Amino acid sequence: MSRKKSQSSGNKPLPANQQKGEKECSFCHNHKKLTEFYISKNPLFSVDGRVPVCKDCVINKSLNEDGTINELELNKILKKIDRPYYKDLIESAINGFKKEHSYIEDDKVSFYGKEILQRYFRLIAMRQDRDKSYEDSEKDDFVHKTSNTPQSTKEKIAQKYADIKENKLYKNEQIKQESNIKWTKDDKQNMKYIISKLGYDPFEDVGLDEFDRKYCFNLLSGYFDTPGILEDGHKKQCVIEITMSYCQCRKITDELNTELSKLEVNEKRITSLTNAKTSLLSSIANIAKDNNISSNYSKQASQGQDSISAMMKEMEKHDFEEIKVNLFDIKTSEAFRQIDEISNTNISNQLTLDSSEYSDIVKEQRDLIRKYESSIDELKEENRKLKNRIIDLEIDKR
Repeated sequence: MSRKKSQSSGNKPLPANQQKGEKECSFCHNHKKLTEFYISKNPLFSVDGRVPVCKDCVINKSLNEDGTINELELNKILKKIDRPYYKDLIESAINGFKKEHSYIEDDKVSFYGKEILQRYFRLIAMRQDRDKSYEDSEKDDFVHKTSNTPQSTKEKIAQKYADIKENKLYKNEQIKQESNIKWTKDDKQNMKYIISKLGYDPFEDVGLDEFDRKYCFNLLSGYFDTPGILEDGHKKQCVIEITMSYCQCRKITDELNTELSKLEVNEKRITSLTNAKTSLLSSIANIAKDNNISSNYSKQASQGQDSISAMMKEMEKHDFEEIKVNLFDIKTSEAFRQIDEISNTNISNQLTLDSSEYSDIVKEQRDLIRKYESSIDELKEENRKLKNRIIDLEIDKR
C-alpha cells in the first residue's frame, strides 16, 4: 500500500541531493555517499531514508553479462529494496532512451540496460510512484491501472514480461508447486537405487527443486545400468555431471519455449539461450567421448552386438547346450519328410536321363545302401553291448 509521507518536526529536511554523510553498501561493502543510494519510504530504512544497496549494485545485479536487462533479477532486487516494479515504466524508459539516442539501431538498444534502468529509477522517483512499494505494484499486476496507455498496449506489455510470473518468482508459489510433485513407485525405486550404489545423494544441496531431482534420478539410473559404469569410480562421477548438464539443457529449452511464445520475441535472448544449450551439449559429448561412455565412442562397442544372431553366436562360443540344433528331430519330422519327398519327386520329373546316367545313379545308390547297412549293423552291435552293460550294472547295484 502507499505509505504516508513522514512528518518532520522542527526544521525542514534537506533535499535528497543535498544530504551529507556516508553508509556501507550491503552488497559490495564499500562506503559511499548517501546520494549514491536510492531513497526509500519503507519504515525499515527510516534511519537515513535510503535503501541499503547502492545504486551501482542495484543496477549491476539486474543486468546480464552482455548488458541487457534481466527482468527476473530486476524484479527480485526491487522486491528486496521494496521499490515498485512496473512493466509499463520499463517500456517507457526504453522508448525514452530510443528518442534521446536515435542514432542507435533498435536491435542494439537492449544492450544499454544500465542507462535504461537509470531512467526507470528516475521515473519511479516521480510524484506518482515515489511513495509506492513493491506490494503496491504487485496489486496493480505490475502495470499502472490509471495511466492513459490504451488497454491493448497494456496487454502487450504484460505479455512481453509475462515470464516474471511464469518463472515462479514467488516463494509461496514455489513451495506450493513443489508440494504437488508426485513421486511414483518407479521414481522412488530409481532414487533408492542410485543412493545405494553411491552411498550418498548426488543431487542434495545443489540447488535443484523436486521436479529436477526426480528427473535426474531417473536419468542417472539409466546410465548406471550401462556395463562398466558402476565398476569405474571416475565414470560414475562423469555420468553424474552429464545428468546435471542434461537437466540444465531441459531448463534452457523451457526458457526458449517461454520466450518464443511471447508476442514480441527477444532475438538476443533466444541467441544467448541457444548458445548456452549448444555449449552444454558439446560439453556432454566431450565427456562421453573422453571416458568411452557413449556407444558411439566406446572402444568395446561392436555393431549389432545386441541382435539375436550375435547372442546366439556368443552362446555357441561358450558351448551352451540348449541352443544346439537337434538334427535328429529335424530329419525325422513328418513335415520335413513330406517336403523332402515333394522336392525329390519334382526333381525326378524334370530330369531326362539316358541308360548310362541311370546306371551310374543306381550304382551310387547301391554303394550308399551298403555303406549305411554296414553302419546300421555296427550301431546295432554297439547298442547290444550297451544294453548288456546296463543290465550288468543294474545287477551289481542289487
